[in-house]
Amino acid sequence: FNVPNPTKLNAVNLGRLQVAIEAGKIVKGATITADSLVEAGVLRRAKDGVRILAKGELKEKLDFEVAGVSKAAQEAIEKLGGKIAILAKPAPSAEPAADDA
Repeated sequence: FNVPNPTKLNAVNLGRLQVAIEAGKIVKGATITADSLVEAGVLRRAKDGVRILAKGELKEKLDFEVAGVSKAAQEAIEKLGGKIAILAKPAPSAEPAADDA
């Protein structure tokens, strides 16, 4: 069985976010969203959302509005005082009804 419309998420590691902070692409204490990561040059396109993974080390407090986060990444973010908001999945787009008239 294959899912007809799978959700395509960008995976971003904590270490990659720390490198972007040190390079000045992400402001310390900012709220991280898919759009802010695209603007910072961390991602090429937003796809259906972002999932944060725990590889690497994050040293700065950040707040997140993302589609998902791994358990280890969640613990690391909350340990630094950051907040995580998991966004609701987007509703599938309805096909417009064809008029026979």
